[in-house]
Amino acid sequence: MANRMILNETSYFGAGSISEIVTEAKKRAFKKALVVTDPDLIKFNVAKNVTDLLEKAGLAYDIFSQVKANPTVKV
Repeated sequence: MANRMILNETSYFGAGSISEIVTEAKKRAFKKALVVTDPDLIKFNVAKNVTDLLEKAGLAYDIFSQVKANPTVKV
């Protein structure tokens, strides 16, 4: 079951929360998503969990994968 928390925007956490990506994107009439990740999550196909959902829903996306893993506050 996904949990929902509203801060500045809507955040989901917990089991099943990844599936809410498509629900939120469609609810907001987004036409394209930006998937921001680090190179290792691409390498080990973790980000594919997100891109597969977007593809299945017919939502276009771009990937930016040059984020430093576990960035410091300075970064």
